[in-house]
Amino acid sequence: MTESPDSRNEELINLIARCAIRDQAALKVLFDRVSPYLNAIVYRIVKSDDIGKEVLQEAFLQIWSNAQSYRPHLANPLTWMASIARYRALDRLASEQRLRERFVSADSDFLLDEHASHHSPEQDASASQLKFNLHKCLLALSENIKRSVELAYLYGYSREEIAEKFSTNTNTVKSWLHRGAERLKLCLETNQ
Repeated sequence: MTESPDSRNEELINLIARCAIRDQAALKVLFDRVSPYLNAIVYRIVKSDDIGKEVLQEAFLQIWSNAQSYRPHLANPLTWMASIARYRALDRLASEQRLRERFVSADSDFLLDEHASHHSPEQDASASQLKFNLHKCLLALSENIKRSVELAYLYGYSREEIAEKFSTNTNTVKSWLHRGAERLKLCLETNQ
């Protein structure tokens, strides 16, 4: 037997109210109930599983943070949450566009130029291959992870500075940097 729209709305309203009083179990149930629907909305906008997961996480953090401001008489609960997810996804697209306009993609060549210029032809060839592989591996990363890695390791930005540039929190940046380092390591090991 399927759940009626009214009973589903009542359940969601109740879960949001429990989130407003910081009931973490309610957030988990809310996530389980609506994340597939919100994920579909986010994916249609960002068209990336990795970025979609990050945006969905950010949307649920915002739902958690703003639960006390939800007014059932003004909006259906699913509509309210969908608008949060949609705006987070649109914000992410705008943020990535601003980053693309602001920063020229980091050229990984300079990473090894100093090393390559003082060594034998064999070492130069090895360094050249490493540069090529590094560039190829960087291109395989999702945009946020790639930009975070470039800003942190090529330009010396702190996690806090990167978080500010992406309008996100430092834990998200830490996650991006960790994933980026793991994926680069795996990619470089595979391409040796």
